[in-house]
Amino acid sequence: MNLSIIMSFVVTMVISAILVPIVMKAGAQLGIVAHKNERTVHKVDVPRIGGYAIYISSLIGSVIFLKTDPQINAILIAGFLVFFVGLLDDVYDLSPKTKLIVEIAAALIVIVHGNIYLKGFDNLPSNLVPVIPGIITVIWIVGITNAINLIDGLDGLSSGISIIVLFTISMTSYTSGRTDIASLSLLLAGAIMGFLFYNFHPAKVFLGDCGSLYIGFMISVISLLGFGYNVSTFFTLGAPIVVLMVPIMDTLIAIVRRKVHHKKFSEADRAHLHHNLMFKLKLGHRKSVLVLYGVTFLFSLTSYIFYYDSALGTLMFIILMFIFELFIEMTNMVSRKYKPVLTIINIFLKSDNLPKIKHLERYRAKRSERRKIFDRFMVIICLGAVIFAVSTYFYPSTTIENPAQYVATPYSQSDSNEILSDIYNRLDRAFQSGLSSEECQLAASYFAVDYFTLNDKEENQVGGIDYIYPSLQSEFNSFALKSFYLYRDTYPNLEVTNYEIISYSPSKVVIEGLEDNDYYNVLISLEYNVEDQQLPTSANIVMVYDSNRYYVVGVDNA
Repeated sequence: MNLSIIMSFVVTMVISAILVPIVMKAGAQLGIVAHKNERTVHKVDVPRIGGYAIYISSLIGSVIFLKTDPQINAILIAGFLVFFVGLLDDVYDLSPKTKLIVEIAAALIVIVHGNIYLKGFDNLPSNLVPVIPGIITVIWIVGITNAINLIDGLDGLSSGISIIVLFTISMTSYTSGRTDIASLSLLLAGAIMGFLFYNFHPAKVFLGDCGSLYIGFMISVISLLGFGYNVSTFFTLGAPIVVLMVPIMDTLIAIVRRKVHHKKFSEADRAHLHHNLMFKLKLGHRKSVLVLYGVTFLFSLTSYIFYYDSALGTLMFIILMFIFELFIEMTNMVSRKYKPVLTIINIFLKSDNLPKIKHLERYRAKRSERRKIFDRFMVIICLGAVIFAVSTYFYPSTTIENPAQYVATPYSQSDSNEILSDIYNRLDRAFQSGLSSEECQLAASYFAVDYFTLNDKEENQVGGIDYIYPSLQSEFNSFALKSFYLYRDTYPNLEVTNYEIISYSPSKVVIEGLEDNDYYNVLISLEYNVEDQQLPTSANIVMVYDSNRYYVVGVDNA
């Protein structure tokens, strides 16, 4: 991770740590405090305006470390709107409906002006294409914004969980070449960390709605930028959903619980995850928070592992959700009668302390030995089918069989320099040997080195164009001439002198017409014969396997 991204965390953390005491004093003098009542766990009045320090710190960090573009501008404007309505709520106690309207408006700003929304709905009727993704995007942003707000019930809980989530997003983003998202995530995490020094138990200051709503909104939008992937499709929400599982599950359970008990959703209670840990399991304040930190870390680790190994990540997620469900049932988070998993487990344990299915013994008595053997056989068959289906889905075969004789490589070679000649020779050997993953990485490397080298290009010539998928070549050529190739006038002798393959992983990108093909991200670092901070130092190349070779279908450089 480069120094600039790390410094974004350090700088905002220091600024926030300096601002929080000032904000605390102002909040106390203005009377913006959280008063003790029957639902709270704090014993004294505490200033609840700490989110102001987080907002100012992250705003300063954005000015220093982020490049201005329409997406960043839309995020900052919408973020201010959410922060401001939260601040008004801290002072005047706004109605939930008012806050909801402002949150929806902020989401629409991000969608319309930032062009940040879920993609991948091209198969819908043309009149529904802009509507359905927009609705789902608004639901996602508003839902996550309020989920983070809802878990802000113990000292340091919401802020600590948010830091873990943002670090995870930053790591996956950097790995996939999205350094802008990595920097945005870390500068926000740094601002929250500076606040956490004063917010951990016993807290001297609270986030307030201005902080919790702002953090939740920013996390929801950052995840919509693809969570480190190259486009935002409905399926890329899987990763942030896993990372945010603690606040999401707590929110969903709260909705069901209040529905079961005929209460309004806006009516607060003391039956959240943190309350159950603190009171029913008697872990106390600090231990309850640390346990939820640990759970969030495990879900975050699962998401990160899923990025590289979807099967292992899925298995870890299933195990964690099973444990989560047991906790929900054992602590009566939904209701005393909601215990489906414990009831099923007790079919085998036959414990008097666990719930039972009525009339189960009468059913067991009627089953013959032959019926029991048949049932067990069917269970084994079903389990085998599930395992086979999962393994086939997550590990589709892409290996090319070794050819019996030399086959002409489908990859072209330009008038190349020494680096390109070396890459091409290795690419040819990988193709002949059927080394599919190596072939993919070398094809991406050849394209990257050729594309970012300008000293051997004629006017209007774009390097690596033959490696672009045929139907995208014309569009990409126009894009390149209007973007990176504008450097040709400034650096006519620009040449890539060294490269390194940083990572290789499956990609979530899907191109229309190639929905069933395999896609891969290849992250490559680059060094040039000149030094300029404006030049991209890494590139994430998205490859697709089609017609017995790999093509480039996406380039994301930073």
